[in-house]
Amino acid sequence: MQRNPNEPAPDQDPVSHADLDQSSEEVLDYWTEERMAEARPRELTLPEPGPGPAAQD
Repeated sequence: MQRNPNEPAPDQDPVSHADLDQSSEEVLDYWTEERMAEARPRELTLPEPGPGPAAQD
């Protein structure tokens, strides 16, 4: 049976996980105009592409 590619393998952790304890209003209050102006995107490092899926007969 094939594994859902959107779920991590049993021996892998999920890509990310966060427990939020702030309300939506608190999060929006945090992001002031000054913080937004100073914000920079997070740098992502993606794995090298591997071989494609094996052809099935």
